[in-house]
Amino acid sequence: MADQRPIFLWSHPRSLSTVFERPFLQRPQEFHVIHEPINLISRAYVTKNFDFLNQIPLPKPTDQITFVHNFSTTLNEILAPHYYNDNKTHTLRVFAKDHASNFLDEELEGNPLGSKKILSKFKHTFIIRNPEKSVKSFYKAANSTYEAWDNACVPNSERYNIFFPEKVWLKESRFLYDLIKNITGGEIVLVDADDLLREPEKILRKYCEMVNVEFKKEMLEWKEERPNIWDLKLSGPNIDYLWHKNVMQSTGFDKSINNDEEIEYPQNVYDLIAKSKPHYEYLFQHRIKI
Repeated sequence: MADQRPIFLWSHPRSLSTVFERPFLQRPQEFHVIHEPINLISRAYVTKNFDFLNQIPLPKPTDQITFVHNFSTTLNEILAPHYYNDNKTHTLRVFAKDHASNFLDEELEGNPLGSKKILSKFKHTFIIRNPEKSVKSFYKAANSTYEAWDNACVPNSERYNIFFPEKVWLKESRFLYDLIKNITGGEIVLVDADDLLREPEKILRKYCEMVNVEFKKEMLEWKEERPNIWDLKLSGPNIDYLWHKNVMQSTGFDKSINNDEEIEYPQNVYDLIAKSKPHYEYLFQHRIKI
């Protein structure tokens, strides 16, 4: 039987993982795309605000979905492969992306996500990006967020530190990659962002082949827009645009999604790049090669 497990794309911040959702958003009659479900659930528990569950754009399921406050149950319900297209003629395959650090945060809090039983329910894939680019991009986006909070007069009690090593570097991606590999023994698909921008069709074709998806040319181009799956806000000012503006303005995998102007960076940015390099180089050797 062909592998139709939900596809999970594990990433680190500013790895171009959000733009990687776009090819699958181009095929709404075949895929149901979920943007950072673990992150959303984690933030909901922190703020005690579960309204986002009603905002997730779910296709109509065959059975009523009940969201309970147990994390692993909730995640399984969201990703369960029982979504239907509008005509209910067939199930949609799930494509979800989230950060490796979010997964590991939940593991540390005692949620049983790292079991072979749960991990084997998904087809695991990764995307990585050179920290020379990803760390600098994250620093700029974090600063833009701080400025937005200032402009909106967000109280200090609702602010938090965004730019810190455990969130930005690739150590968690490396750890999760090895964890999944050792526990499941299955093949893991890994994409390097620079390869993707340089040879988008070749990389995406190979990715599709490895996750049992038929490649279609329509996956390479899209309209400049803001998909509603990125609009799930829990609190604070509307900062989605600050984090997603390049991908919103993109129409394909091209340099326009990485056209930020260079600025001067503090030493801690370069220190973090240096610490991230070994983890990036380790994962890089396992990437799709064409």
